[in-house]
Amino acid sequence: MHPTPAMILTATLLGTLAFAQQLSPAPNPDLLKGVSPQQALRLANSWRGQGGLQSYVTSGAVHFTFPDGRKRAVALPRAQMVVAIAPYIHQTHPCKTHFTSGCQGELVNTPVNVHVTTPSGKTVLRKTVRTLDNGFLEVWLPRGQRYNVTLTAQGRTTRGTLATLPGSDTCVTTLRLR
Repeated sequence: MHPTPAMILTATLLGTLAFAQQLSPAPNPDLLKGVSPQQALRLANSWRGQGGLQSYVTSGAVHFTFPDGRKRAVALPRAQMVVAIAPYIHQTHPCKTHFTSGCQGELVNTPVNVHVTTPSGKTVLRKTVRTLDNGFLEVWLPRGQRYNVTLTAQGRTTRGTLATLPGSDTCVTTLRLR
């Protein structure tokens, strides 16, 4: 019997998935020892959907609850805060706290031009980023401020505001591209 194209594709996809899982270690609280907040967030994103792990980001830390009940938190830097943004065209969900283990945006792996400015117009960030598998892009910004943000993707643009004040939202799902 000769393998069909579907069999070859299935085997290739399964092999790719197994390889990707090898690159991302299984969720384990010990892996969080000594990691930076940026590394903790990358781990949270890579552990998405693995074995009952819950992870989320507040204005103060990246939080983890492991399947065995153990909890860990990696504090965000004193000078920076992360905001996860899910630009959308057709559908979104209401959210204030970004759950890396559950939030899903519409535009997956999509290039987005990001321009963040202070209210006085000073550019803080200008670059093109690709949304993650969860449809979010993550921006690290100086704390204690409000910002204007402009996002452009797929020939559409949206504008809004972000804040990095104590208790500010870490999940922004209200920026509709038009």
